[in-house]
Order: sequence, then structure tokens, then C-alpha cells
Amino acid sequence: MFEIDTGSTGSKGPWISWTSNGSAEKGFAPRSWVLREKPEGATISTNAVVPAFANGCVLDLDTLQLGWEKDGAKGMAPERRWNPSPAQQMPRPDEGKKATGSFAWTRALSVRMAIGGGKAATWEQGSYAAYEAFANLAKQITAQWAGQSQNGLLLPLVKQTGVEKKDLPNGSANIPVLTIEKWVPRPDCLKADAPVIATGPVTPAPAAPPVQQAAIPADAGF
Repeated sequence: MFEIDTGSTGSKGPWISWTSNGSAEKGFAPRSWVLREKPEGATISTNAVVPAFANGCVLDLDTLQLGWEKDGAKGMAPERRWNPSPAQQMPRPDEGKKATGSFAWTRALSVRMAIGGGKAATWEQGSYAAYEAFANLAKQITAQWAGQSQNGLLLPLVKQTGVEKKDLPNGSANIPVLTIEKWVPRPDCLKADAPVIATGPVTPAPAAPPVQQAAIPADAGF
């Protein structure tokens, strides 16, 4: 059985993220997927709205990491602490809160995906809407994994079939509805473009675990 508990890394770009409520500053509409990449030879990164899951993405479950994210200081990348494995959810690092009243540490995920056109990207994000979308998808993955692995079809092809709006104490979230359409062989781009992700065991320590810097710069604005 493929276990995922939705309750030491680095990652490789480009990166893709879900914008629940959009960004007026960057011109991103609500309920959209944004791809951040740095074209070869360019000095700055670009952000562009992409169809992503509308056309289907293949998730490389071997790269899946779940954990916690906290906003970094001004001009710094977010801090992330990853679980020992997707099947072992660690507790929130601390109960500190933001000025808005929400917890400073939020659940985060990182997974490499084939996004079409022979291209791969990393979905690495710590927003409520993004994690909730994956948590719902994880139930499908867990339920279907054993039967599909026996047939030699290893990775899920996932499409977005809608958006669910959920009211929260300090606002609302637009959660993408992700559905497994079928299981497919590993695409070539996920064979040759594997991300650098630490997979070694985590050794418990009496002090707080070391903080790791996220691979996405703080100015990504997702």
C-alpha cells in the first residue's frame, strides 16, 4: 500500500504553484496555476499563468515530500521542515501565530511533475488551498496504489475537475479539485530530470530541528 500521512531537501525548477486568490501586483487572476522559471541565458525569472492540471499532470510520487513552511524574514526565502517520509506527519514546529491570528507554520508539499510538452516542474508550496487540494488527492492515491502498481502503471495522471470555495475564519480559499484520470508509465522528462531531494533518515534531537531554506526565492509571490 502507498501510505500518505497528510496530517532535509532541495528542489529543482521550474516551479509551479496555485494562486487561490490571485495577485493584483503580479497580474495573476484568482484560481490559476503559475509557472516560475528562468529561461536559459536570462538574468531574471519569469512568471506565467499556465493551464497545468487542466490538461493533466503526471505526479512523480517518488519525489513527494510533506512538511511545514514558515514565511522568512523580509527578503528571505520561506523556511521549510520536511517529514521523515510521506507516511509520517510530524507535529507543527511551534504554535506561534501571525498578526492575522493564523499559525505561522503551515503545511507544505513538494512533488515533481510532468506538466506536458515534455517538460517537468516542481509543485512546491505552503498555502492552505494547495495542501488541502493534495490532501484530497492523497486519498485517491492511497486507495488506488496497490492495484495500479500490480499492473506496472506507476504514476497517476491527474486533472483539475473544478474549484471548491471554502470559508475560513480570516477569509476564504479556492481549492482546486484534483482527480486521478488514469495511471501511466513514467514520462521521459521524469526519468532524466529528477530533482535533488534528500532522502536520508531524520535523527531526533532534543533541540528544534534545523531550519532548511526553501528553493523558491521569497519574491516568488505565490
